Amino acid sequence: MSTKRGFVETDTCPSDCTPYTTYQEAHNALQALKHTSHAGILEHAERALLTVSAQHLPSAIRQIGVRLATIACAHPEPNSASIAASLVRALKDADPSIRCEIYASLITLHEIKSQFHTFLSPEVTNALGQCVRADVNHSQHHLRSAAVACLQIVGGNNGVRRFTDDAHPKVRQTALSVIQRQQMVGKELGAEMYGECVAATLDDAEQVRMIAVSLVWAIGSQYAKHVSLHNLRLLDDAFIKVCDMVNDSSMLVRQRACLILGRFRRVSPQYLEQTFSKQVMSNLRSVPRSLGYGRNRGLHSSKFHQRETVDELRLLDSGAAGAFVHGLEDEYQEVRDAAIESILELSSESPVFASRAVDFLVDMFNDSSDRVRVRAIRALTVMGTRSVIYLTDEQLSIAVSAIKDSSQSVRLRIYEFLSVSVVSSNGLQQLMHAIQDNLEAYSSDLLPVYRALKLLGANHSNIITPQLTCTLLNISQHYLSREARIDDVVYAGNVILVINTKRATRHAVASVLPDYVFGHLPYLCDKYPGCLPNNLAEYVPAHLPYVRQMLVRPTPDTLVTQMTRDDDEQQTSALFTRMQRVLNKACEEPASAQIADDLVLAARTFLHTATAECRQKVVARYAELVSIGVKIKVMVESHDTMQVGELFALTARLMHGSYEIEARTQGLDPLARTSLVYLRVLAHTAWLFAHSLSEHDPRVSAKMREELQLRATFVAQALSSDKFTAAKELLSALSNDQTPEILQHFVRMFRALEFVPKSQCQYARAEIQPGSRRPLEFDHRFPLRVPINARLFWTSRNIVANVTLPTQTTRVWRVPPNFIKPCGLMQSSLEWDVEVELPLGSGEVAAVKVAVGMECASDVPWSDAFVVRAASVPVLYDITDYYKKHESHVVVEISSLQTLSVNPIEIRPQPSAHTRI
Repeated sequence: MSTKRGFVETDTCPSDCTPYTTYQEAHNALQALKHTSHAGILEHAERALLTVSAQHLPSAIRQIGVRLATIACAHPEPNSASIAASLVRALKDADPSIRCEIYASLITLHEIKSQFHTFLSPEVTNALGQCVRADVNHSQHHLRSAAVACLQIVGGNNGVRRFTDDAHPKVRQTALSVIQRQQMVGKELGAEMYGECVAATLDDAEQVRMIAVSLVWAIGSQYAKHVSLHNLRLLDDAFIKVCDMVNDSSMLVRQRACLILGRFRRVSPQYLEQTFSKQVMSNLRSVPRSLGYGRNRGLHSSKFHQRETVDELRLLDSGAAGAFVHGLEDEYQEVRDAAIESILELSSESPVFASRAVDFLVDMFNDSSDRVRVRAIRALTVMGTRSVIYLTDEQLSIAVSAIKDSSQSVRLRIYEFLSVSVVSSNGLQQLMHAIQDNLEAYSSDLLPVYRALKLLGANHSNIITPQLTCTLLNISQHYLSREARIDDVVYAGNVILVINTKRATRHAVASVLPDYVFGHLPYLCDKYPGCLPNNLAEYVPAHLPYVRQMLVRPTPDTLVTQMTRDDDEQQTSALFTRMQRVLNKACEEPASAQIADDLVLAARTFLHTATAECRQKVVARYAELVSIGVKIKVMVESHDTMQVGELFALTARLMHGSYEIEARTQGLDPLARTSLVYLRVLAHTAWLFAHSLSEHDPRVSAKMREELQLRATFVAQALSSDKFTAAKELLSALSNDQTPEILQHFVRMFRALEFVPKSQCQYARAEIQPGSRRPLEFDHRFPLRVPINARLFWTSRNIVANVTLPTQTTRVWRVPPNFIKPCGLMQSSLEWDVEVELPLGSGEVAAVKVAVGMECASDVPWSDAFVVRAASVPVLYDITDYYKKHESHVVVEISSLQTLSVNPIEIRPQPSAHTRI
């Protein structure tokens, strides 16, 4: 017999549930809840709510009851809104510790189920608001902090600002965290909050200053053209304030400040260049020492400021002076790493800044940390790819000493950096002597050195003269030169250097080369592929025809590769022809399950072909959607109410797949887009038909029918050709009458349109760079920073990041455009960190899945939200309000999922040597 149990109706839960009475029993239930069955989750949720309401139980047991209810609410089975309402009702008679736990649980549910609070009844929402507004003024800071965090649920976001100057740092941190979360989800912050955030950067608490630095950057970037109190642009003023935080006493704050400096864009050049001013830095660094350089820096400094002159005060306020000098000289390598990364980001803003940064980054080659040295070299290499770096003799000496580093990763990075550098004539000879020593000491560096020499030769074409060539190769202009050994690695490197000069210089160099050098070129080309240019035969003298023949002959590897490519292209053409034949059969003949299976098999076989063109892959993806349409037709003809759930799932796949093709394919013609919209009409119609067979909601049906009529009218007008007469007649009948019989008739008579995209179309995709295999460790009390490093191809707009939490809840963040940078022809790089709140305790290892996607505008947003998400309108909601709420975009994933292991830990401060044990 079914029993109604508070928040769920079930046949399995017993009617005599009792609360947990011991701490061990509640704790064991908390550990076992993750592997509990459907019925067990419902029972645990019921017992947890009874435990929370039991006033006679100790607070520790009731707190675990709150956590149990929260974890149960994260599962899809129980009614989240009912559990949340029960927790809200328990707030009234709970003690402060229980109220703190309930507030924390409500915040967690708000994060992992971002829409659960919208389904709460007005009475429950008002009760929660009354409790929150009463507790924000409580004397205990723990309860006050938890209540402040809940202000965002009850709609009190405007009241959060007054707690940024609370007496307790925990409350101030929570208030700023709420404001930062609002900014991260896209809500605009007011410019008047800038002064409060700047004041928070002088706070005693380290975590408060860390959040304040991020908010100063966010508000300064949002209102860049506003004028601050110092008659500066707000963006420049924010940049100066963040630069000043590089002198903070906390390592974490200094690291955060250095990282945020790289996010600034369009800062005035004079402030960028001032960050490398050593002269002003000496005055600035004396400020914290005069204040004791402690945690109260800037709060009790009135006596110090009284002794300063007006000029000195103006100088000290300019915190941009020497910021990167301080960051690069910091005692912690995390701060130095962050400073290097920000310098690299800002180097693209100003060429003058980039040129000044070279000297400081080259000095980092002598750093004590391998990681810092590699990062500095990588930064210079990236800067060199934008414009060639000219090294002075002093900088070259530092680079030459770094070539002899014992770490192979450092040496390989140095070779890459030298390949984008330019030195003087004497410096080139010094560099070649150092490379000669390295080739003798580290034989494994041979190919990286030769690749670097190839680029060095191209960059130094004006320096590599015939005289220098004779010096490097020991060629005498008066006597017959002795032939060099062909297996001499130093000789081979010198040949690669001089022969890779530019075309105009190469003729002059070739005129002084003896015949044995030309005789060695075929061997060097085969021995070191990719290190010599391809057109060497034209520089060989006429009296060496056999050398020319050897240089122009195809290598065995080239012949095998060409034969393999020809075979693959023939196989691809045959597979594509077969798939198109099955596709045409599916579009012309009546629907059958066999046709759908043949079409899926042909499309999937073709999609795994390596040599397929973009246009062919798009057609294969369209064939998969047509196979789904065929399955929908077979189901509708059967009129089986037992298959309604599967029919809903197929319509969702068809709708989402049509948007995926349209969003990812660049260069689709109008007819191809109309074919995709025609598939959406099928999905829309089939969904309405399935809805009429299941729980019929007239509010949904009316709105869906109205938007279906708009979509069908649009497609009918787009099909102007006479060969689409049958399709236009079906669409006209669908527009005029949408009874279940007409819906079923449309699905039965549906025939997919031809889909022939242009040959120039391209398919957008993304490749996420693999990260570390070790689990990401983070303090479970703070958000997890999930790094996303990806390469984007044929797209750079409307990019989003999809993160699947351990609760199988997917959250979507819009990637700010300033984190997407071009790195090649129709290629972009994405480097961004997403801050995610995870409901995990210390030691609970879990997995987070990350993917890169695109947002695309839907034709009829409200209807598509139901079809794609299989959603339904709650009974308590007005249809118009719900329509406005769910107007959104369709998110299409363009990369494969990357799984990251996360390990939440609790980082405790280490006791100092003076602490008594």
